[in-house]
Amino acid sequence: MSKMGALHRAGLSFLVLLFFTLLTAAWPAMAASPKAPAPGGEITLQKALTMALDYSPNIKQNLAEMDKSVSRRKEAMTYFLPSFGTRYSWQKTQYPPQYRIAGNTMTVGSDNVYRWSTGLTQPLFTGFRLSSQYELAKLGVDLAETNLWLVYLEVAYQVKEAYFLYLRAIKTAEVADQTVKQLEAQLKVSRDFYEVGIIPINDVLKTEVNLSDAKQSRIRAFNNRALTRSRLNRLLGLPVEHRLRVQDILKSYPVNTDFERARQVAQVERPELKAINLQLQQADQSIRMAQSGYWPSVNLKADYIFTGDSPAMGSSEYYDTTDWVVATQLDWSFWEWGRTMHQTSQQRAGKRRLEAVKRDIEDEVSLQVKEAILYLLESQANIATATVGVKQAEENYRITFERYREQLTTNTELLDAQVLLSRARRSYYDALAVFNVAEAGLQRSMGRGLAGLNLKQPPPPDRGFWP
Repeated sequence: MSKMGALHRAGLSFLVLLFFTLLTAAWPAMAASPKAPAPGGEITLQKALTMALDYSPNIKQNLAEMDKSVSRRKEAMTYFLPSFGTRYSWQKTQYPPQYRIAGNTMTVGSDNVYRWSTGLTQPLFTGFRLSSQYELAKLGVDLAETNLWLVYLEVAYQVKEAYFLYLRAIKTAEVADQTVKQLEAQLKVSRDFYEVGIIPINDVLKTEVNLSDAKQSRIRAFNNRALTRSRLNRLLGLPVEHRLRVQDILKSYPVNTDFERARQVAQVERPELKAINLQLQQADQSIRMAQSGYWPSVNLKADYIFTGDSPAMGSSEYYDTTDWVVATQLDWSFWEWGRTMHQTSQQRAGKRRLEAVKRDIEDEVSLQVKEAILYLLESQANIATATVGVKQAEENYRITFERYREQLTTNTELLDAQVLLSRARRSYYDALAVFNVAEAGLQRSMGRGLAGLNLKQPPPPDRGFWP
């Protein structure tokens, strides 16, 4: 028995160990956030845009809002149609209804009355309230679609900006790494010269100090590269620590910078302006709906009625068991102390506010277009000067380094040449990044930037609750 018990305990221990081993192996996958599967290979800008538009929670929110608007429009349509319903009532009176004729009392009803009616109500005229309500809901669908395009444009611009800033961070990190390697080579030469007594120790110390600063700058550059990559990963729906590789498209190209043409395109295509125009149309419908209080409302009603003096609705001594009624009802309020007038005044004030907002948006759109073009022109000029500056700085460093090796110049001049080279390279990549971001900003300011993308269409409304 002792051997069997020992074998049993050993088997249990083995199973427990195996369970915890499998659990430990599976834990990272279980704990991982539900992000999109990481793509393999190099990511292009087009691929990044597609991934971001597929993942974006903001787009999903607006798709749901559009679905809600479609359902609201369908709800508004139902108010034009007849409504069917049923009612059941019980009435108890202290005394049954009676008539006195020639001194005689005659009972003509029961003290318990049960009534069950089934019928329909069809609105015939509501002072244009229902039609205005429907137009409001219909415009709400258009407004939701316009807001969806606005989010598409914003997400696309954010991805482009993050993409080019990540490329700039990559280039900046490469420049920082090159700077460290150049200073390490320079320090080796300086130490060799010091050991043979050609230069004093302070020249070596200066190089070491500059190398220490360069290493710190390289750490900051590497951290900035990791941070910008994480920001781009977040937009793409990837884990922030994903080792993302992107295609290097950091370059300049000709761009049309005609302000008047760009402004006219923006005035036509910007979703913000389309949205405010839709809101102004909604304001007109709101005014019309508020004015419906000046008009009467007319409804057609039809009921089929069961009446009895017992819950079973059987034969009755006093009532006909069944009956039907068709009636037209007109309701018109002649005096409500200016309520309709005040409601209309509120809606008119709301429209005046929207008109002021529209003028502000038009001015802001023109300013954004002008700002994007100025940034674009500035970056184009900076790219031209930075390109020449990099060539000159590289040649200057090469000549100075060779002269230093021949001891025809000082260590300080070589350090200055190295600083100029690093600065020129950073300026060049900064100018390229600013150019590409400014070009994306110009497209965004004109309401463009989604060409060639397969955008999500709103999902069909959920009809799971329908019978």
